[in-house]
Amino acid sequence: MTESRKAHPRWLVDMAPEPMKDAFAAWHLGVRGGGASSFELPMPALHSVCESWHSKGRLRGGQIGAAHFAGDDDLMLGELVLSERDFGGIGTTAHEAYRRLLDYVQGSGFPYVLRVWSYFSRINEGQGDAERYRQFCVGRQLALERARFEADPAATVIGLPDRSSHLRLLWLASKTPGQMIDNPRQTLPRNYPPEYGPEPPRFSRGALWQSQRGGVLLISGTASVVGHSSRHIGRLDKQLEETRRNLESLLEVANSTWDTDSRFGSGTVLRAYVREEEHFFETEQFLRENFPGAAFAVLQGEVCRSDLLCEIEGVHHF
Repeated sequence: MTESRKAHPRWLVDMAPEPMKDAFAAWHLGVRGGGASSFELPMPALHSVCESWHSKGRLRGGQIGAAHFAGDDDLMLGELVLSERDFGGIGTTAHEAYRRLLDYVQGSGFPYVLRVWSYFSRINEGQGDAERYRQFCVGRQLALERARFEADPAATVIGLPDRSSHLRLLWLASKTPGQMIDNPRQTLPRNYPPEYGPEPPRFSRGALWQSQRGGVLLISGTASVVGHSSRHIGRLDKQLEETRRNLESLLEVANSTWDTDSRFGSGTVLRAYVREEEHFFETEQFLRENFPGAAFAVLQGEVCRSDLLCEIEGVHHF
């Protein structure tokens, strides 16, 4: 590890009240942003913060079809926003959004999709297989069937706490491939049984990516799920603890894969989503006590299963 890496453990992603000057892209969490390199999440946050992605080399930005993007020599963040009113529902809108994503990355110069985020409203509305999240999974599956990924990208799907008709799809793509990994404590998502919907969720639990600057683990949205079952229904404290165990298990897989011995801490950046605003402070205290030195944000968003109260995602630097 070089001296510069020691001095700046969060060399790719970091959080601060304002975007960092060397950022190729900045996520505005709980605050409105501006400019081509800005990506907003329209959801309440415990504290307004910007998640900056540090740049390497020449900055890039502009439009690819209906999407806007920002990037540097290594990575590109893209965002596509589509209205369900134009495509007839969340399932068909998800299919169109993922179809376009796959088309866009092939012509972008950044063909390797590492990570995808999907946000839309009323995620748990509807009964049985008509639930909006399950219909989203159907549309995503139809689009991804032609992608022929060796392993699906890391991902997050969160419900926005509003009544919008928009699907907001964001992705991180690179010029070099990553390595997708899964968690031995949890069932491979594409192998979920039919009780969770007509099509399984398509994602890997994490993605490892290496560059000249170092390596990172891109952590998918992680919740209190063991095997394929939700655990500790109605108990935020217990769900947070189970989520922590899942995150530690995923990091063990990453360490084994890369023959390292890294631990969560100053090189970690986390986003926690909680279903209720009343859970903000308990979640903040949990993150502060269990991930000392990490940077984090706490947002209000609906987890894909109605019995789950929280979900945590992030980036860990090696």
